[in-house]
Amino acid sequence: MKKASIIFGSTTGNTEAVANTIAENMIDYEVKLYYVTDATEAAVKEVDLVLYGCSTWGYGELQEDFVPYYNNIMTDQLLRGKSVGVFGCGDKENYEDVFCAAADLIKAKAQQCGAIIVGDILRVDSEPADNTDAIVAYARSL
Repeated sequence: MKKASIIFGSTTGNTEAVANTIAENMIDYEVKLYYVTDATEAAVKEVDLVLYGCSTWGYGELQEDFVPYYNNIMTDQLLRGKSVGVFGCGDKENYEDVFCAAADLIKAKAQQCGAIIVGDILRVDSEPADNTDAIVAYARSL
């Protein structure tokens, strides 16, 4: 069975809820979840697929716990040739022009580091429970 890691940062619990729903529905993978501050390089090196999940804060910024990982651990040496998917939570009604911008930042950084991007970014607006069908479809498409 293939292996996957889901590495996420969550302040309000929404991104964590999305990560859990994805993990529950990745039927072809053995999945481990890591809060971003607990994720080691082994969480990336030892799997076939890495999913990064991050909510967007402020005006298009990464969730605060994700910043050190983004700046210090997401490197060419770690991500080159690795399959990576990205999901994010945001507020489309109030921040339409930067909706899920943190996910865009993570995808761009992963690409710059030589990762192979898998699928489109999953963008979750507002409450995860209102987006369950899209989250499950994303998980099953991986």
